[in-house]
Amino acid sequence: MSVFVLKLIALGSMLLDHVSYVLRLSGHLSPGQLYYLGRAIGRPAFVIYCFLLVNGFDKTRDRKKYLDRLILFALLSQLPFTLAFTRSNYLALSDTLLRLDAVRLIGLLIPLLGYYFLVNKRRADGSLLSLLLALLISGVHCELGGLCLLDGHMNVFATLAAGMACMMLLSYGMSEERNWLTLGLMTAALGAELYLLQRDADYGLMGVALITALFLTRNVKPLQLMAAALWCFAEYRSYTPYLVGALCALLPIALYNGQLGRKLRTAFYVFYPAHLALLGTVFILLSRM
Repeated sequence: MSVFVLKLIALGSMLLDHVSYVLRLSGHLSPGQLYYLGRAIGRPAFVIYCFLLVNGFDKTRDRKKYLDRLILFALLSQLPFTLAFTRSNYLALSDTLLRLDAVRLIGLLIPLLGYYFLVNKRRADGSLLSLLLALLISGVHCELGGLCLLDGHMNVFATLAAGMACMMLLSYGMSEERNWLTLGLMTAALGAELYLLQRDADYGLMGVALITALFLTRNVKPLQLMAAALWCFAEYRSYTPYLVGALCALLPIALYNGQLGRKLRTAFYVFYPAHLALLGTVFILLSRM
């Protein structure tokens, strides 16, 4: 299987998962077997996307641009993500509200400023700073016109971006050209990002843990498959259908042939915010008729 085929499988899995979830949130689907079947079929998507991220890390010409692209789509996807996956949006809200988590924003301001000035002097990777700045959106809650547009919970692109940053940090730490002060700064920035993810992002630290495990075992496919399987057991051990669904990701990963296939990279990126915006808009309108 090529990268293109793996992306199609992950996309189809993710779409069914999100449709099932939005139907449930909007009251158009009861929490019965059909709902849980749709969510179970959606479990392989994240595992496959993490594998593709690790695979792309070694093959990309510019890792910084790769990370910046993930950050950009994390920001572009945030409003559609919140619109589609906030239960209260399928009910009637009346107030207009903008609220900031001042403690979180101020608490991160000092290390942000310190990191910024030291980055300029030591040439640490500024893309980590960009990611940290992007994650500050998790400290904003916004309701406008009866809809919740931002609620602090970050979309999966934020998790993938943090996983990419973690791989960059590990790669730099293992290189002979590493500077210990720079490495310390990068580690501090990543630590702040992981703190935000643990509280406020899809899959959180568990998602970054999967990416890291796949990265460390990437040169031995059986070990990589074993790492993915162990993660599936850790994440879904409490519900067997979801566990079985997630483990299904191992088959297409095992059949990956190292080929790229058709090049539709931008289309796959755009699909995520586009389908969330469409799902959210359609079912919010249907719920309020």
